[in-house]
Amino acid sequence: MASNTDMTDSTVTTGAGQAPLAMPMVPARAGDRWKEPPPPDPQEKKSDPGEHAKSSRSSSPLVPFLVSTIVHTLLLILLALVTYQSTRGHGKSLVARQGREAVEIPLDSLTMPDVSEIIHDGQRADQPISIRFQPSEPSSTMSPIVSDVAASDLPNEDVPDALSAIGGGQPTALTRLPVVHASRGGLSGRSAEQRKRLGEKYGASGASEDAVENALVYLAAHQRNDGSWSFNLKLDPCNGRCTHSTKGGESPAPSTGATGLALLAFLGAGHTHTGNGPYAETVRKGIYYLRSKAAETEAGYDWQQGSMYGHGIALMALGEALAMTTDEGNERDSDLYELVQRGAQFTCIAQHHGGSWGYYPKSPGDTTVTGWQVLSLIAARRSGVELQTHTLAQAKEFLFSTCTDRDYWFGYQAPPGEPTTTAIGLAIMLYLGERPDYTMFQMALTDMAQRGPTLTNIYHDYYATLALHHARHPLWGDWNVRLRDHLVATQVKSGHEKGSWHFKDKWGDVGGRIYTTAMCALTLEIYYRYLPIHDQLEEFPL
Repeated sequence: MASNTDMTDSTVTTGAGQAPLAMPMVPARAGDRWKEPPPPDPQEKKSDPGEHAKSSRSSSPLVPFLVSTIVHTLLLILLALVTYQSTRGHGKSLVARQGREAVEIPLDSLTMPDVSEIIHDGQRADQPISIRFQPSEPSSTMSPIVSDVAASDLPNEDVPDALSAIGGGQPTALTRLPVVHASRGGLSGRSAEQRKRLGEKYGASGASEDAVENALVYLAAHQRNDGSWSFNLKLDPCNGRCTHSTKGGESPAPSTGATGLALLAFLGAGHTHTGNGPYAETVRKGIYYLRSKAAETEAGYDWQQGSMYGHGIALMALGEALAMTTDEGNERDSDLYELVQRGAQFTCIAQHHGGSWGYYPKSPGDTTVTGWQVLSLIAARRSGVELQTHTLAQAKEFLFSTCTDRDYWFGYQAPPGEPTTTAIGLAIMLYLGERPDYTMFQMALTDMAQRGPTLTNIYHDYYATLALHHARHPLWGDWNVRLRDHLVATQVKSGHEKGSWHFKDKWGDVGGRIYTTAMCALTLEIYYRYLPIHDQLEEFPL
């Protein structure tokens, strides 16, 4: 240490991992350079204690300064020890500077980030990142109703006591069901054996099955020579013999939509275009008609004919026909697959940027048109058709935009909600991954079930039945018996219109007797047409 140089700081660093200590210097006189105090003279005469005290009091400027220096030195040592614990391992230095007015202690600090907010590439976890999924082969594509998460890993939210009392007991614990035939995606119940078993399990009756068969006879008799169906019954082969044709002879759903809807009724009962079944030729002709009407565009195949209703319903029928005739290990119909693939491509591109579909591609849409497009894309996905990754997610966001605070009371294009659009929204939400045991969703299903079927608006009743069946709601039994027996009782029993239905309401007047009959048949096929998305497992699949 030099005694004859200017030094305002004096720092001793003991090495990495140890705290530095500041060594203060004592001045001889104010304004002099810093000097070390001279050593004591051994020959100096010891003074009297009283005189020493008196002398100390006479040199008052020096004594307070010494006391202050000692106190500050002790404080600095204490602070250094504390800082040593917090900076140990970082090799940081503590620098003390003594001046005339105050002691300044600049400290270096290191704030460690929260490792929970860091991901491997340096981005924050709450920032969006792009994810690319490796497309799977169609033969290994799982059903859209199968969860990748084990049932034991799914959250189990308690249902309020008011809901648990519905049906006279605690709500049944449900889980997502595995699908035996993955390529069919929940359509495997349409075989003759499964149709009988599932019909008995979920609430079909002998009379309701007879009603389905009579409806198929009526629809087959009203297929046109080119394989199509039309909602305009003034055309052949009916030639006006049926009452309740479309209002004014026109319909927002063109012949592609009418053909797709009729085909869905046959497919729902297990009849496909393959083999020699009683309606195989009927279904074949309908599919050939849709194939002939596929308008090739840069965006894919288009079945609009003036309305996206026609496109969505036609694509849904083709998708179900493909899924039903594609078993694991069997070669699929490549022509039919191309129709479904390119039709789904058109649907994705035709979506409005807000997530909906309207009557025309890219136009702002509504819940009714959107419902058919979502179901058609689900049908395409069952056979391994790849969709744009954002399409279904944006459709879900659109549906949420039509209700208030996500109360599941869905509107047509925006709040407030309506019963028919709510029934559509609840059914579609189940396909888009919403869990029926989520409290708000369960309450919306319960409200709908307690209101009961309208018995005239089959559009509402069909979607509500679909939602309650998939959710296995506790009030399903009451709902099913009331609607099932009503449809059996109101079906025409004789004459040219035998096997058909028509109810006086705005939807029935627009679609007419063909539309109403197809929708009623689909409603009575609900027991086996789709395996429930949620139900109790009967047994573990091998």
